[in-house]
Amino acid sequence: MIPSRSDSSDRDRVLELTDLVSLVGESVVLRPKGREHMGLCPFHEDRRPSFSVVTHKGNAFYNCFACGASGNAIDFMVNYHRMDFLEALRFLAQRAGIQLQARGSDSPRAADPQSPASLRRANDAALRFFGRTLSDSTLGTAARKALADRGISADMIERFGLGAAPAAGDGLANYVEKLASHQSQSGEDAVDPAVMRASFEAAGLLRRRGSLVDGFRNRVMFPIADELGRCIAFGARSIDPEDEPKYLNSPESALFHKSKSLYGIHLAKRAIIHSRTAIITEGYTDVIACHRAGIENVVATLGTALTRDHARVLQRLCDTIVLLFDGDSAGQRAADRALEIFFAAPVDLKICTLPDQLDPDELLRQPGGRERFDQAIEQSQDALTHLVGNFRQELDARPGLSARQKTVEAMLAKLVSLGLGTLDGIRRRFVIDSIAATSGVPVAEIESVLNASRRAAPPRDAVATIEPIEIPAANARGSAERDFLSILIAWPSTSDIRISHEEGDAAPLSEFIVPSSLEDVAARTLYTPIFHWLEDGKKFAVQDLLAELSDPAMKTLATDLYMLGTRRFERETDARIGLITAARALDRLNRRLHLASAPTATTPEELAQRLGLIRAAGPRPSAIARTARSAS
Repeated sequence: MIPSRSDSSDRDRVLELTDLVSLVGESVVLRPKGREHMGLCPFHEDRRPSFSVVTHKGNAFYNCFACGASGNAIDFMVNYHRMDFLEALRFLAQRAGIQLQARGSDSPRAADPQSPASLRRANDAALRFFGRTLSDSTLGTAARKALADRGISADMIERFGLGAAPAAGDGLANYVEKLASHQSQSGEDAVDPAVMRASFEAAGLLRRRGSLVDGFRNRVMFPIADELGRCIAFGARSIDPEDEPKYLNSPESALFHKSKSLYGIHLAKRAIIHSRTAIITEGYTDVIACHRAGIENVVATLGTALTRDHARVLQRLCDTIVLLFDGDSAGQRAADRALEIFFAAPVDLKICTLPDQLDPDELLRQPGGRERFDQAIEQSQDALTHLVGNFRQELDARPGLSARQKTVEAMLAKLVSLGLGTLDGIRRRFVIDSIAATSGVPVAEIESVLNASRRAAPPRDAVATIEPIEIPAANARGSAERDFLSILIAWPSTSDIRISHEEGDAAPLSEFIVPSSLEDVAARTLYTPIFHWLEDGKKFAVQDLLAELSDPAMKTLATDLYMLGTRRFERETDARIGLITAARALDRLNRRLHLASAPTATTPEELAQRLGLIRAAGPRPSAIARTARSAS
């Protein structure tokens, strides 16, 4: 989507008034490092902080040295929170207290019913409907009783947005029809009625059984929200014990992925960041019970095992994760699986089993339950201790020499597959020392086996780190063009330089270097908007350039060039000299190109004159040969 002129004006105001560190810091723990803020990248499985937010010198953008993700505040909302451009613009405008320019609409909006925006509208409408149903004196009676039986109070109902699906199979369907009948008179927010119905189907809220019927019936509804608190799906618990299954979830969609979503994350995130600890439980009511008791750094998975995506969400918010699992064999298997997921993550993992095999909801409703809960959390077993304890049990169960050898070798192979090689030196030493002490095998022997295993099976999901200052280009000329751009993007205040021609006249940069004189396509793409700003005498920053670029690869290149330019020069005076030198080098290359591609000289005098001009143009005769060959 290409922003309109009014969009561009709104965009500039929104970006200017958005504190990018504060915005990103709501999803990533950022720590100051020099003039930047660093954290774990939210766009890939980052084990060492490679994500930076840069705000000095009037710029504001993010950049990951490892995966290349980069952009401004709007890009962050689009790429991380899955908004489209206008959604991101409106969200940030509301956040900054900005009134956007009015946009008219002549007809109902045609849209993809499975797009995030369409699904969000459907979920928001359903959220209102389920809330009203729960409050209804007749329709919500059974749901209110079910919640009261679990000790869920009115304030928790409001906080978590709980609702009810009526027992009749057409309550929501009829509500949607009423909404659809008013769409033609809805002005700016009008949506094609057919698209609206289809979006409710795509979200699993309605199903087609000849006609449209409700997707959820006679159930307590638990809205599932993203980190911003927007409803992305629903969890539904049966009220009638005869109804199966006990729990239902919305289907997967462009908004909702069970393996990436955590129940209550929007309400727990601030407490998780503040306490630097996240507690993971197994169900909706456990989360609500903990929040009711004042324990707010608690989330739950959605009926699935913990995944690497869950680890990614949490490891950038906290330093410690406590897993609350049942003490039965299924709970232990879940703990073992979680250990595999979090083993190489840069967090401390602990395993907690509540007393008497109670779940959090049951324990916290007992007299003194909060104190017993806190004590159990305090006494959580470190994941390494848990791992070594299981290893010790396996060794004890297999006393034979060959069996013990195989157990040790299997354990070491497992550690390698879990990512032992990616751990920092101290953490890795703790693991190896623990295995050595338990097995009685010398550390040196264990290291030897690990090295052999690591060569045979490299760590899973390893992310290669890309050094940001290595900017690839097709040839030497492309490198020169990007060298020029790196200074200009990092030090835009130097763009007012005037460069002397051989004739002695000084010209502004926009007359000296024009976009068409750049051969590298990427360099030309980056320089074109800068050139227009130079012509108009408009000041610019890298933030403005990122806002102009739609291609993520170009955004990444722009931020990489920015980082290169800031590393090369620490003072504006030096950057000015560097920019003049780079511009003159490009000018010499351009004159060589012109001379080499001109018609061939026909007389000895013309040839001598041509060679003299080429020599004066610069010391790179090999470039002339390449250009001549390409032109022939």
